Amino acid sequence: MTKTGLGADFVCNPYVGCTHGCLYCYARFMSDYMERPEPWGTFVDIKEFPHFDIPKNTGSKSLMFCSVTDAYQPIEKNELLTRKILENIYESRLEFHFLTKSALILRDMDLLQKMSAVEVGFSIAMDDETAKIVEPGASLPSERIRALKMLHEAGIHTFVFIAPILPRITDVFAIVEQVKDFADYIMFDSLSLKHPENRANIFKFIWKHHPDLFPEYRRIFEDRDRSFYTDLADQIHEYAQKNHLDLRITFLERR
Repeated sequence: MTKTGLGADFVCNPYVGCTHGCLYCYARFMSDYMERPEPWGTFVDIKEFPHFDIPKNTGSKSLMFCSVTDAYQPIEKNELLTRKILENIYESRLEFHFLTKSALILRDMDLLQKMSAVEVGFSIAMDDETAKIVEPGASLPSERIRALKMLHEAGIHTFVFIAPILPRITDVFAIVEQVKDFADYIMFDSLSLKHPENRANIFKFIWKHHPDLFPEYRRIFEDRDRSFYTDLADQIHEYAQKNHLDLRITFLERR
């Protein structure tokens, strides 16, 4: 486990890299420090853990899976590394937090139900057809929603992270309507294209599949016009009050 400043006391990243292949991957910056011939999103390294003991004095502190990878990406189905880690620490007093794009987490339902404190969140930001292009290696959004429902019905605390919000493509409120009965709260975040490769990937996607949106994307991500997101934040606040939902906006914190 490593200390983190991401809202949890510790973070565990069982793998280096991820094969979900998301065009916007915020962890792409890691490839800048790695001498790998393969493009980011096409490789994954398996970490070796000499033991799975919990560091002393962690107590009931929080542990996040993960910050720069996905603990339940495709390789986990056979490697079982995340499973092995959890088998050794699930009885601890740690507060477990999971964020994933994979329905594979259902496999570990038996361990999740035995944890003293746990919440599971799914990133969902588009429909299945768009996800097949933008998040080609991840579980389809519809599969994540089914997994969300199953976890929620099993008594596990759940949330949805509607992120990244692609302007005019992510139907924010349609997603809210699909998940609100199975999520204890819903978070929202904007699309970040700080990494030049992410920007190139998304601009190429927009130009090919939504050319009418290309000028707006240039305004938002090159001219830094934040009006789309500030207007959306107002709509989310209004929707939350009207429907008595716990909706949390994170992108306003970075204005």
